[in-house]
Amino acid sequence: MADSDSTGTASERPVALVTGASAGIGEQFARYLGAGGHDLVLVARDRARLEALAKDLDADHGARAEVLAADLTEPEELERVEDRVSSTEAPVDLLVNNAGFGTIGRFDRLPIDREVDEIELNVIAVLRLAH
Repeated sequence: MADSDSTGTASERPVALVTGASAGIGEQFARYLGAGGHDLVLVARDRARLEALAKDLDADHGARAEVLAADLTEPEELERVEDRVSSTEAPVDLLVNNAGFGTIGRFDRLPIDREVDEIELNVIAVLRLAH
């Protein structure tokens, strides 16, 4: 991604992809990186929150933010994010693998589908995106 700097010449801004960017620590990572001169790829399930954040980043810091709504526990959606991470047309310089959640309770009493989602997000998605 190229921007014009104050001299009118093209300058490159590094691109950071942040998962879990719609709230909490992920949102704060995105704001910090945007303030520090990065353009961003914002990833989370909530498109509306991501779009609002993208507007804020542009208004506050001139950071371009691409919105990529995806549920990383869904294989097809994870694959879309993997494709974006590995894109050579608009390379990602920094990956912030932030999305995740935890469950509480006795393992034998927790819903197994929720436990599988936890592993898909906290382990498989992290592995695939980092790879």
